[in-house]
Amino acid sequence: MRQQNVLNGLALFTLMGTSVASAAHPDKKCKKLEAQIVAVPLTTGCTSAFGLCTAGTIDGNQGLRGTTRFVADGITPSPASAPDGPATIAYSGVIHIVTSNGTLDVRDTGVFDTATGTPTGGLFVSFDRIDGGTGRFAGATGTLLIGGRTVEGRLVADVTGELCER
Repeated sequence: MRQQNVLNGLALFTLMGTSVASAAHPDKKCKKLEAQIVAVPLTTGCTSAFGLCTAGTIDGNQGLRGTTRFVADGITPSPASAPDGPATIAYSGVIHIVTSNGTLDVRDTGVFDTATGTPTGGLFVSFDRIDGGTGRFAGATGTLLIGGRTVEGRLVADVTGELCER
């Protein structure tokens, strides 16, 4: 029953999407955001206690063209019943996006199937909260959904959501 309630809540959240986010930020202009991130695992200079960092690029609308850096600050195993259970992790961390317009900080929380050679291996999905930034993005808020897969050692993800600025 609890699992069904959680699934119903997630479905409702997805359906309500940008209207809820817009209502939550009436003093800001909220715009639809679409982008693609391509990143690679980063070992040199990785400050994560879990050894999970990435570096890459972002190409999108709303001024989001630049570089990305992700640093995990929390990791936990997935339920054993998940596809590729032992290879799937839940994680949380910060994505720092640097553009010519300023920086954007995003709290990223998701699930990643680290297996290889399986139908779901390399898939990942996350829900994200924009936590401000600098320059044009100072005080920015919003929500993002990020989903993708590992392709030839690179993490390739589509980003959709809403960026709210003053």
